[in-house]
Amino acid sequence: MSAAGKSPMDWPRNSPFSFPFVVLVSYLSGIPVVHFLASPSGFGAKFLTPLLANALRRVSSNSTSSIESSPQRAVALLTLFYVFVVFILSAIMSATAQLLGNKTGYKNKEPRLNKRNLTSGLPHRMVATHEALYDIFPAYAIAAALFASTATPFSTSASTALNALVLHVFFKLFVFAPAYLLDVDPVRTYSHMCSVAAVLLAIWGVVVG
Repeated sequence: MSAAGKSPMDWPRNSPFSFPFVVLVSYLSGIPVVHFLASPSGFGAKFLTPLLANALRRVSSNSTSSIESSPQRAVALLTLFYVFVVFILSAIMSATAQLLGNKTGYKNKEPRLNKRNLTSGLPHRMVATHEALYDIFPAYAIAAALFASTATPFSTSASTALNALVLHVFFKLFVFAPAYLLDVDPVRTYSHMCSVAAVLLAIWGVVVG
C-alpha cells in the first residue's frame, strides 16, 4: 500500500458517474485475459488443467479415466477441492481470526457477534477473505452444474469451459485469498474480476458448445 489506510485504487467521492464506468470496464477487461489463459495454449490448459487430470487419474477406480472421458468427474473433483477449502479451511481461518481479534476470545453462543468487534488488520482480513470466498461460490456452483450437465461429448468449447472453471478456482484460492490476507488490494481486486470473468467464460462455453 502507498500509505496507511490508502490504496492506489481508491476513488474520490465527487466522481459518482465515472466510478461505475471504470468498474465496469475493469470487469470487462478480465474477459480477454481469462479467454487467453483458458485457450489451448494458455496457462490454464498447459499447467492447471493437467494437474486436475493427474488428480483424477489418482483417485479414479479406472486407471484409464481422463478428463475427456469423464468431464463430470473432473469438475466434481475440482468442486470437492473448492468446497473443502472454502467451507472448511477458510471457516477455520475465520474462527481463529475471531478468537485472536477479540479480547474475550471466541464466544460460541453468539458467533456472529465476534465479527463486529474486529478492527482493521489481519484478523479482519482473515474473516473478510472467508466471507468473500462464500460470496463467489454460488456463481461457480451454477457454472459447474451447467458444465457437468452438458459436457458430453467433450468438445473444444467444453475444454475451454473446464479450463475457465479451473482458472476461477486458481484465481480465488491462490491469488485472491493470499492477496487479501497480505493486504495487496490491487491484486486482490483484479484477481476477483478475473475470477468472475472465468465463471462467465465457463457458462459461455456451455452455451456455445
